[in-house]
Formats: sequence, structure tokens, C-alpha cells
Amino acid sequence: MCSFNITVDESKLARNYPGVASERFGQWLQKWVDDIMIDNTTQVSHASPNVHSYEEMKAAICERIDRIEAGKATFYSNEEVFSSIRERYAL
Repeated sequence: MCSFNITVDESKLARNYPGVASERFGQWLQKWVDDIMIDNTTQVSHASPNVHSYEEMKAAICERIDRIEAGKATFYSNEEVFSSIRERYAL
């Protein structure tokens, strides 16, 4: 294990992540780091879309469109999505 000290501007935190209280930010950040460190190829990558090439992103979008058109996509309500995020990051 390794440890890092970081400094976060609380005004930017409040503006960019209004649902994350400053006193809980450490827990939220730790969960986020733990999630991106998962070494499991069956899971969806948590990497930024910016790390993918144009061709990779285009292929991923085309695949999603194909699943939607074939009726094989799963849709979630906004409340389900936000509830999942709140639960995952203990917000």
C-alpha cells in the first residue's frame, strides 16, 4: 500500500461535486480510486473516454446503438442511476 496527501480547493469541490460534503470527500475519493484500480477485464473500464482513440469510441457507440435497436439494451430511470451513484459513493 502507498499513501498520498492531496489538497482540494473546497470552493471547487462544492461547485463541481455539490452532492459530496467536504468532510466525506476522503471516503468518496478512496472509493473512486479503489474502483479504478480493480483489475478485472469483465468489468466496464472506469478510464476516462479521453484515453480511447476516435475509432475505439466510435465502435463502442455503434455497438450500443446496435443493442438498442435490437431491443437488447437495459434502460434505467434517472432515480435508479442517481440512487446507485449515491449508494456506491456513500453520498
